[in-house]
Amino acid sequence: MITLLLVIYTLIAGWLSYYLLTHQSRPFLFFDPNKAPTIKHVARYGGGLMLLVTIACLVTIFVQATMLIAIVLASGSLIMMAIALILVSFMQIS
Repeated sequence: MITLLLVIYTLIAGWLSYYLLTHQSRPFLFFDPNKAPTIKHVARYGGGLMLLVTIACLVTIFVQATMLIAIVLASGSLIMMAIALILVSFMQIS
């Protein structure tokens, strides 16, 4: 069961990584990286970090070490929380 959940988490992390890395120079959601270059950096580094989490998830699927699974899931959650909190500070709803 944990393997199935890890596969789903890996797919979600991979999709988020792809989305952030491909939207470095074009507007997404409420954010425009062309107006605020910090958003571009957040998308670049956040996408890169989520790509590392995706690769680590792939490794944990095959290794099945409980401590490694916990570390990967916690780090992915913390990274996405940090990205969300940083992006919220740039949110401008008119």
